[in-house]
Amino acid sequence: MKDKAVITLLTDFGWEDGYIGAIKGVILGINPQCLIVDLAHEISPHDVLGAALVLGHTYPYFPKGTIHVVVVDPGVGGERKPLILATEHYLFVGPDNGVFDLVLRREHGIRAYELAEKRFFLPQVSQTFHGRDVFAPAAAHLSLGVSPEQMGPSVPIEAMVTLDIPNPLIKGEILQGEVIYIDHFGNLITNISQEVLGGFAPDDMVEIEIGGEEVRGLVSSYAEGGKWEIIALWGSGRLLEVSLKENNLHQERGWGKGERVRIRRRR
Repeated sequence: MKDKAVITLLTDFGWEDGYIGAIKGVILGINPQCLIVDLAHEISPHDVLGAALVLGHTYPYFPKGTIHVVVVDPGVGGERKPLILATEHYLFVGPDNGVFDLVLRREHGIRAYELAEKRFFLPQVSQTFHGRDVFAPAAAHLSLGVSPEQMGPSVPIEAMVTLDIPNPLIKGEILQGEVIYIDHFGNLITNISQEVLGGFAPDDMVEIEIGGEEVRGLVSSYAEGGKWEIIALWGSGRLLEVSLKENNLHQERGWGKGERVRIRRRR
């Protein structure tokens, strides 16, 4: 028995307005047998970097052949191109605005195509809802076996939009990074990876400072530390996270994206 095609949806739509339902309706109208997975729908509005991070941390856990649709598209109706990316194991459908940045960094042999063949769109295309009228039908046709090459001309990978994700810097005895994403629990995800910190100092030999407050060295899980204590640990995406145990650090301290994080070697 042939496995059902899997299509994931990642958007900033929220659940109140029926936009997600409309996208699912279009997909199922073309391929009623496919399996639709809600990857995430409450990305902060227009947060392309947040969408790129969520996609980058989740897409490899899906079965080979999964089609990932991303509709975080503040430039909808503008000059940005609608794209299909083909990697060894996955297809990606969405706007060329940086949402595929982490995919481009991690995958090799990527082929990209502009989604241009209107026969794979809905008959009427709204300038404000390409998720429903362009991306959803394209994904559904892909799930039925239409090849990306049939949907439009190839696009050079080097011509695709990438994001200016800040890199942590080492200045003397200090490794300086910053918060780049805030999750649903108010945890602050930074741009400091395990590889970067490992080249600077061992986990148990660092002191961390954020917002003028000192954080004791890294803990291994959220189970450690006292209630409402600020802790730092490695998140599931292998990036350093700063958290307020059993509370929302973002709300309690007001720290958000761009907040500096400084790490010193313990003496």
